[in-house]
Order: sequence, then structure tokens, then C-alpha cells
Amino acid sequence: MAELTPIKAIRAKCIDCSCGQLKEVRECPITRCPLYPYRMGKRPKKDAKVDTEK
Repeated sequence: MAELTPIKAIRAKCIDCSCGQLKEVRECPITRCPLYPYRMGKRPKKDAKVDTEK
């Protein structure tokens, strides 16, 4: 088995958390999750802000 990069491992965790539903990962409402900015398998832009008030 090939090693996962940290970003790919986070993506895999998000897919697992949403029971394999890719649409649920995309529309994830849990913005307070520390993995939220990385859920799409890419690093967020430096100026991107995450709403943690919900």
C-alpha cells in the first residue's frame, strides 16, 4: 500500500466521516472541524477564512 500524503489522508478521513458520500464532504456543515479547510484534498489559500462561529 502506498503512503498517503497528509492532505490525501485528511481527504480520506473526510470521506470516511461522511460514509463515502463525496457530496456530503463537499457540503460539510461542520465548519468547526480542524480538518474542514482541507476536506477537498487541497491546501486552502492563505487568505481563506473559515467560519468558526457556527
